[in-house]
Amino acid sequence: MAELISTSLTWSQEDVQKYFLEPLFVSNNSLEFMDVMTDVSGSSIKLDRYSALKNITKAHSLSSFSASGTQTTNTNVTLSLSRLEVEHKQAAFTMFNHIKSQLLKQGIARNDISGTKVMEIVSALLMGGISRDFSSMLWWGDADDGGATPYTLSNGLWKQMSEAIEAGTAAAGQATLNAGNALTGLETMVANRSNDLAAMDNVIWCSRAFADDYRKQLRAADTHVDAYRDLQNGIANLSFNGIPMIVVPEWDADIAQNGAAMANMDGAIAPDAVGETMAAVLTMPGNFTVATDFKANPVDMWYNRDEKENRFRMTYSFGCAIKEPSMFVVSRQTA
Repeated sequence: MAELISTSLTWSQEDVQKYFLEPLFVSNNSLEFMDVMTDVSGSSIKLDRYSALKNITKAHSLSSFSASGTQTTNTNVTLSLSRLEVEHKQAAFTMFNHIKSQLLKQGIARNDISGTKVMEIVSALLMGGISRDFSSMLWWGDADDGGATPYTLSNGLWKQMSEAIEAGTAAAGQATLNAGNALTGLETMVANRSNDLAAMDNVIWCSRAFADDYRKQLRAADTHVDAYRDLQNGIANLSFNGIPMIVVPEWDADIAQNGAAMANMDGAIAPDAVGETMAAVLTMPGNFTVATDFKANPVDMWYNRDEKENRFRMTYSFGCAIKEPSMFVVSRQTA
């Protein structure tokens, strides 16, 4: 083989799902408690919301039928999908050296490789960047004031929570502040839940800085024996008041990179400075919905002779929405 990859690669529909869409939408741990829809076609879908029935029970009557006028009502939330394109180029010599090094790690001779092996390595290389952009769009996307790409490509969950509070569909008390103490922040979030949210299963997503400070508070509040054990072994599988916590370390990098632009977000509940990395969201499982269309266009990589580059292109759909705007509480750090 020459010192470059000059043959084109085309991922079949099955390979696109295996190497790209499933890692993004199915095997993504941070989506574990979200409602993931993988078969959405078109530019949007309606998510139904039904009001609960109440006060329909009465004393038994032998003479007449007198039904309550209370009826369940149906409203909906629109989940809009954005059509996205991934484009990447890399010097052919650099790309070849990366593929060669990965093959040698697997004990495969560089001159005895198949298209499948190259496809696996290229897919893993590109997924690092694609998944990073995906996380930024999902949580911090703001098509109006997002700053730089990829933040401007779609409206993410923090943007939608901010708009819900600004519009009054979510209460002002659902946005809480913490003065750099995660334990106090968690106590405030739990106290500010609505009765309906408190009666359901809950889940918390948080930044690494928030999780690290929570661990620090736990060690400080513990006995010296348990604190020593925690210092040696760490505190894994964080939870608070029985609520599982999912640490999303990408939040810290996103806030540090785009915190100044987040100050322009409608509703002003998102972190609004690059140093305010302690943030958390509490909601019920399934309240956040993420959608895509698994019938994506084929993914291609080709060699450009003029620039001596390997080029890559992929398209897919992405969108997210909040089903019940009254069923979340956020905590962000104050200066």
